[in-house]
Amino acid sequence: MRQKRSAAIFFILVFVMSLTLAASEGGEHHFDWAGFFGKLLNSSILIGAIIYFLRKPIIEMLSRKSVEIRDDIVVRESELKEHKESLSGIQTRLDMIESEVGEMLSKARKSGEIEAERIKELAKLESERIIRNNSAEIDARIESSITELKRKIADMTIDEFRNNYRSILNMDIHKKIIDKNIEISGDIIEKG
Repeated sequence: MRQKRSAAIFFILVFVMSLTLAASEGGEHHFDWAGFFGKLLNSSILIGAIIYFLRKPIIEMLSRKSVEIRDDIVVRESELKEHKESLSGIQTRLDMIESEVGEMLSKARKSGEIEAERIKELAKLESERIIRNNSAEIDARIESSITELKRKIADMTIDEFRNNYRSILNMDIHKKIIDKNIEISGDIIEKG
């Protein structure tokens, strides 16, 4: 049925084209039916030969193309399905990653808070230790300074005493002191 319809359309087109060609060839008003049918016959034979010889390769080419297109559609549909599944898997993984990142941030925050508290405690202990050590060192330095100061004061006192007594002590006073010491020594010997 389809072939008959195609053939009828083809012949109508050939007829209209022939009329158009015939009208444009001559300036006369009469129509050359013999030329028209000759051209129609030639065109029909040419088109028939073309259809006869090229029909199978064209049909094969078109059927091959339709099979290729159908196969391509099937392949693309399967690829599309795979891509949708892959995309779904990726979306699921992204959702999991978001939750994992949230958990990691929460753990990191808690860990950071614990570490900050631990560092504060260590800093407090270290500052107390440093204060104790510095306090002990300060006490030791004060004690050392006091001892050094006492020694210097004693040395200065002794030096001052020497200077004062050297200037005051002359030979007569010195002799009296020696005599007094001998006398005290004699008394101690007699008592003992």
